[in-house]
Amino acid sequence: FKEAGIMLRPVQHSALQIAKVGQRPWNFHGSRAKSQVASMAQLGANLKLKKQADNTFLREDIPKNVKRVIIKVGTSVLTRDQEFGVSLTRLASLVEQVSALVHMGKEVIIVTSGAVGFGKMKLQVQAVMSQTVRNTLSWGSNASPPMLDSRACAAAGQSGLMTLYDAMFSQYGVSIAQILVTMSDFQVDAHRANMCETIKELLALGIVPICNENDVFYSNTESREFVMSHQNNTISTFNPNFKGPGTHQHTGADGEDTDEYRAPKVVRLTANDSLTALLAVQLDAQLMIMLSDVDGIYTAPPGRSFDIGGSSPKLLHTFNPDDPKMESIEYGRDQRVGRGGMAAKVESAKFALNHGVHCILGNGHNQDILQKIFEGRSVGTLFTRQIANHEAPHVRALEARAASRQLVALPASDRRLILESIAAKINKQAEVILSANQDDVNQLNSSFDDEVPRGVKRQAQYQAQAMLLTKRKIKALATAVEAIALQASHAVGKNVRWVKVGDGLYLEQETVPMGVALCVFDDTSPDVVAEVAALCIASGNAILLKGTERSGHKTMSVLHKIFTEALQERKVSLNACTLILQREAFEDYLSLDGHLDIVIPRGGRELLDFVKANTKIPVLGDAEGLCHVYVHEDADLGMAAKIIADSKCSRSGFGSSALQTLLIHSKLIEQGHLEELIGPLQLAGVVTYAGPRLRAQFRTQAIKMPAARSLNTEWDHGACAVEVVDSIDEAMTHINIHGSHHTDVIVTSDDMAARTFSKGVESACVFYNCSTRFSDSYSFGLGNQVGMETKRAYNRGPVGIEGLMTSKWLLKGKGHVTETMGAQRTSNWVLQKKCVTCGMDVSG
Repeated sequence: FKEAGIMLRPVQHSALQIAKVGQRPWNFHGSRAKSQVASMAQLGANLKLKKQADNTFLREDIPKNVKRVIIKVGTSVLTRDQEFGVSLTRLASLVEQVSALVHMGKEVIIVTSGAVGFGKMKLQVQAVMSQTVRNTLSWGSNASPPMLDSRACAAAGQSGLMTLYDAMFSQYGVSIAQILVTMSDFQVDAHRANMCETIKELLALGIVPICNENDVFYSNTESREFVMSHQNNTISTFNPNFKGPGTHQHTGADGEDTDEYRAPKVVRLTANDSLTALLAVQLDAQLMIMLSDVDGIYTAPPGRSFDIGGSSPKLLHTFNPDDPKMESIEYGRDQRVGRGGMAAKVESAKFALNHGVHCILGNGHNQDILQKIFEGRSVGTLFTRQIANHEAPHVRALEARAASRQLVALPASDRRLILESIAAKINKQAEVILSANQDDVNQLNSSFDDEVPRGVKRQAQYQAQAMLLTKRKIKALATAVEAIALQASHAVGKNVRWVKVGDGLYLEQETVPMGVALCVFDDTSPDVVAEVAALCIASGNAILLKGTERSGHKTMSVLHKIFTEALQERKVSLNACTLILQREAFEDYLSLDGHLDIVIPRGGRELLDFVKANTKIPVLGDAEGLCHVYVHEDADLGMAAKIIADSKCSRSGFGSSALQTLLIHSKLIEQGHLEELIGPLQLAGVVTYAGPRLRAQFRTQAIKMPAARSLNTEWDHGACAVEVVDSIDEAMTHINIHGSHHTDVIVTSDDMAARTFSKGVESACVFYNCSTRFSDSYSFGLGNQVGMETKRAYNRGPVGIEGLMTSKWLLKGKGHVTETMGAQRTSNWVLQKKCVTCGMDVSG
């Protein structure tokens, strides 16, 4: 603390002590207890009664529960290098984010630094102008600017800084007010009461108060003789020269006498950090945000290679002052600019936490820091006394990485035994799974009352139907896991290529797991997620399962317990399969591109689009399934009707291979066969929407059909579009323009037409006289499906367990070096290739 500039001094014994009281509810209250603070001469103070912070406070509570927030903008955030001038880019970003909070109805108070830096730029120019020519030239050659008094800099910079704030906030329709605070404002009852009432009145008017400590009234070496004790709940003043009975004198490491005080730690009012904490407590803020130039608190200074435990410094997701481990954290020296250091921020945050105000310490250089905090994202370090029952997202990912190494090191037989055990437990605990699933379905149904719009309620019914498990589904899941267990025997370490590079030099390529997968799921059947988890274990990958509130937490908890029990039986880390039930934002995991290897979305179209838009991690999900069935003029109508009905209605209708648009040759409609083709769909409850050409060209036949809002729509399982085309060329053009290149079908008796269709359609799967529902990896002999890929840069089509694998090259020699092999294409280079299955030479 000495290095950080924090003075530990005894509080006078006359200071009145306030006992801690019960927990503080996280609702904003207008009534507040009055506080009494004695004058400096009396040396006694009573802090306004505050309650301890709610131990259930989570980041996810911030968007809805935080009404009043105080934001401290540090010097390192606001100013450019060497505290010289203001960083307009960072300031503009902060102003925009604060304005957004104000328009959301939040009450925002800013404690700003930067006046000294702003004034330094102005006064330095003035100082140079007042120099003689000799002094100016001398200063330039020595590269040392004239010394400037910080008080003068603050006086010169305040007006300019506030003018800048005012100009920027006015662009967003937000008004501001400046409040300069001194020590006496907290020590004198009347001053403090007036200050608080003024700020509250400004907040009530929607004005953003911008506060700062008035540096003009203090000498450059003067210590603000004012402390906050975060253990005895008092505010009092002290004499810096006083040495009470709690002070001990001993010889320090440098040989000089030093004072040591072992009383409760205190925080001086020497910087805007402590000012922010005091204001937060006095004004009943629910959250205090301290922005500096670091991401939060690390287990060791970020520039250091290792922390006390011997590992690289890690960012702390939460900081619990009651945790003894926190006492061993070293914060390093003070920052290069400003008067507060990391230790001062920590002490201020502890003080605020002890009086009911949670604090987040984050990096103000991140342009969307405030936005992420109010989205409930996991950024910075949250000061809380909640007992951590979960780790930060990046910590989870690191633990999963370690578990994946343990999993891949197992013999293939052990991975197979794990999966066989999972299958047996699923069969055995079928009733438990069904009971939990029914609870989840009931909860989902009860979340929508009769007043919600019909479309929303219908969508909820679809979600409940997708989530619903049956005995048949559970039995099918157990059978699928047994099939996956067979794949586990040869998934890892499979030799896929063999090359004889030279005499005694052999090259092999073998399969290895990717490492760590993230499966994010929404309104999907829990058995689908369980299959993905089983595929990951079979392929030696660890998996993180992250759902939403609509993803059946009780069902997934039962299934996850089955997986972890099976892993535990083979002494494998439970982190190999982690279920994340906490309300952490998806983005916190999607941003871990340095820790996760693949993302597998399972859910609706919105989820897939959201994942792709918010991550740099490769996504292996079901591609958009805008599938078509084209009925050619010579098609067998009975067969066509059967294929159409199966393509749309088979299974539950959920899945990317379902029919979305039916294309019918115009001659068939002219002959009166439209009803024969779409009748089975309508009997099954599917709403058929008429395309624009069908409505215009065959108005009579389509009169009972509602108009399709778009032919680029991926409909739910209860609807599809119907459109007319005049030729096979028009059908192919329509599919290539409106389709998603997933799976498209032609129904025809003409082999040449089918061949033309298969060449002209650009989809990953093109079928002839069969249902689109055959577009899955099991039908293709690839085992259980992981996803569907339509991009041309990858292996297109259904993806089985190989989608979770990558490969490594193994080169085995006998002291070979490139120098002895000679130039390329000489006789020493054999490059003989053999088929790994039959051993035949395939070099040609």
